[in-house]
Amino acid sequence: MIEQMALIGLAAWRATALLSYERGPFSLFLGVRRLFRIRHDDKGEPVSWPANVLTEALTCPWCLGIYAAAAMYGLWQLEPVAVMVIAASSVVVVVERWARG
Repeated sequence: MIEQMALIGLAAWRATALLSYERGPFSLFLGVRRLFRIRHDDKGEPVSWPANVLTEALTCPWCLGIYAAAAMYGLWQLEPVAVMVIAASSVVVVVERWARG
């Protein structure tokens, strides 16, 4: 049970980071945020957005994390391997950030 919770948590963190502030592969998540009229700086990080519930939740990792955790739990029920892959990618990101200081 603890292992499942840790994997779901890591996967939820990764999904939250991608959706709320990372560019993602081929700037995919940057494009998704632009669809919601979220403006970004030169690095692709959100700097302003229209004031509505959806954009505020999308740009707030604290808010989005709840929904991402629920989604990862649902995905775990359907396909645990997918959650494990997303969780493993979050470990790669953490190790890379730690290794580079």
